[in-house]
This record gives sequence, C-alpha cells and structure tokens, in this order.
Amino acid sequence: MRPRIGYKKLAAVGVAAVVGVASTIALTSGSASAAPVFGYSGYAFGADVQTGLANSGPQVVSQIACTTDSNRSDQNDLATANVNDQAIARSVTTDTHSFDDKRGNGVTSNATAVDIKIGSLLTLTGAKTTTTAVYKNGQLSYTGSTTFAAVKIGAVSVPSLVKPGPNTKVAVPGLGYIVLNRVGGVKTNTGIYSYAQAVVVHAYVKNRYIPQGVDVAVLKTRAEITKPATAMVIGDAYGTKANVDKLVTAGPTSYQSTCQGTEGKTIRNAVAEVSIPKVASVGAVYTTKNGYMGTQKSAVNFTSHVAGVKVGNLSIGAVESSASAWKTKDGKVGLDSTSSVVSVRVGNKVYNVPNKPNTTLEIPGIAKLTFNQVLRQKRYISVNALVIDVYSLNTKVIVGHSAAGVLG
Repeated sequence: MRPRIGYKKLAAVGVAAVVGVASTIALTSGSASAAPVFGYSGYAFGADVQTGLANSGPQVVSQIACTTDSNRSDQNDLATANVNDQAIARSVTTDTHSFDDKRGNGVTSNATAVDIKIGSLLTLTGAKTTTTAVYKNGQLSYTGSTTFAAVKIGAVSVPSLVKPGPNTKVAVPGLGYIVLNRVGGVKTNTGIYSYAQAVVVHAYVKNRYIPQGVDVAVLKTRAEITKPATAMVIGDAYGTKANVDKLVTAGPTSYQSTCQGTEGKTIRNAVAEVSIPKVASVGAVYTTKNGYMGTQKSAVNFTSHVAGVKVGNLSIGAVESSASAWKTKDGKVGLDSTSSVVSVRVGNKVYNVPNKPNTTLEIPGIAKLTFNQVLRQKRYISVNALVIDVYSLNTKVIVGHSAAGVLG
C-alpha cells in the first residue's frame, strides 16, 4: 500500500453561498444512430508490493486504460524485479492488449519470468500467468491461469504444483505461505474484469529476504471489458494537490477516478484535516463520483469539496467544483462544469472573488490566485476551482479539481 497523508477526525464541511459559478454546456452532433463502443482496460506487473513497503510500487508495468481502441497494446521487459533490494524475479516480460476478432471483444494480459526466487526458501522456474476478459454474443466470460516449469520449496521439488489449481495455498517454512495461481473474475452491470497472479507471497515469518508482514504479488495481471454502450465514461476528482515546479510534493487528497462509471451509485471519499508540509493546512475534504454506461445514454459526474485552505496569512473559505459529461445514442455530447470559492482573506483584508472563468487575483508578495480554471476539449472537461501560486515557496497548490469525459 502507498503511504497516506495523516488525518484527524473528520470535521463537518460547511457549505456556504456559491460565489463565482461558471456553467457551460456544449453539444456536438454525431450520426443519427452512433455505433456502440466497448471499453478496454488491463495491466500486467512483474511484481507489486501490496503492504508494508511504502516506496515499492508496481514494476515492469504494461498497461492500457480507459480506451475504446480494440487494437491498443503495451509491453515491457526488465532483467529483474526487486523487492527489498532482493532480485525476486528474473527476465520478466509483460504485455497487455485489446482485441476485436472471432474470440469477441476483450483484453488479454500476460506476464512471464525465467524464475521467481526467494533465497533458498522458494524457487519457481518458467513462470507464466495470463488472464482474458471477453464479451461475445451478449455474454461476458473470463479465463485465467498460471503454470510453472518446476517448483521447489526449500530443497524439495514439488511436481504437483507445476500446474496448480486456482488459489492453491502452500506453506513455505522460514517465510510464511504463498498462494499460487490466484485467479478470479467479477461481473457487474457494466462489464467484467478478471485477474490472475502467479504467486502471492505472505511473509509473516521473519526472514532475510522480505520484511515480516509484507505481501508481494509476482506476475500480476488484470483484464477488463465493458458491455457495448454509447460511450466509455472517464474522469477524476481530488481536493488538493501541491507541486514545486513540476514535482508533486503532496499527492491528491480524496482522489477518485473511473473508466467505466459506478453503475449509477454515488461513491464518496473523504478525509479530515490535511497538512501539506511547509505549504498549507487544509480543512476537511470529500469527493464524489457517479456514472453509468448504457445503450441509450452514458454519463458521469465528479465533485470536489474543501472546507477551507490556509497558506501563511492567506485564508480561503469553502471551495467546491463539479464536472459532468454525457453522450446519447443519437451522438449528442454534453459537458458541464461549475466552481465556487466562498472567500479570500489576508489578515483583516477581504478580497472580492472574481466570478468569471480563468480570472486571476494578485496578492502582492504573497500569491497569485487563479479562479475557475477550465480546460475544455471536444468530449472532456476539467475544472480547478482555485490554483494558488505561492511566490515565496515556488509552489502551486490546486484546490477543488473535478474532470469528466466520454470516449467513443
């Protein structure tokens, strides 16, 4: 798991009068009856530390995401995949690709390694894992599997594990246990996703190779396909994000995103007060997402809500934004965004909040504020309710980000 910013008990977010709202809708006409599209997503990792090591993310990554392209592909290879400075997998290759052929519409993800080795405790040679998610003739299905050329636990060869059954759990003395051929699939009203992992290591015994309490997935794959719909929905939202020049110093708070919607349910993600070290203190933050994909209409909406921000002597009141996008069967596309900033104050001085898109306010010697920063494309819109350029810190703080779009 990645480290999270620490938080205090969630405080209620006060919603004040809306100031500086911008709302725009644009329609573009397509054909009288636009052809349905499929959404394709998938990835393959060489190794992924799932708990315990904050700085060890996915390695040897191949990925396709949020695409309606049936010919999209990605591949990667690396000599080794390392965990805790140990070469856990050698000669790793990954690939993922979408397809539209006699098999149907789908995604396949593969990962291989010449060997997976944890010291003298475990050796898996000739490892290969694969998963496929497919839509064909109105039906969703998936396959997933893992095979090995040889398996050795300690000094003992175990031929029966060369083609392990799904989710085979095996004790490994001196390490903990492993799960071989971890596979599964989940159907939703929108589509299906499947996963397959060659081996998941659960290191609950103290050892010299993997820290105790850490879980590691080696050769991890996922494939996802949606049912045909008018469009694939995309977007994201977060409360705050800070950058120094082009470097992210504080990642997005209450981050949410989607490639396929939420089946019409509103999903809320909240954190309490957040501190951006040496930059700002932020009040309670929450975001929402709601979206669906259908044969008549596809739509998505994101919102962001921040109780307030304080940067030195600069105090910002409640900040909100929203972005939505939709597409209908007849090819019409709609985009909408709103944003609001309740107040701006430095000490006892209160500043007027501009009510037009992409307007700025200079506060001499302190910061430049940009309100309702909107980026619009043909089928995508994003809005930052407020962008604070802090002069003394050479830092940019984005507050109240929402974005939404449709593909296809």
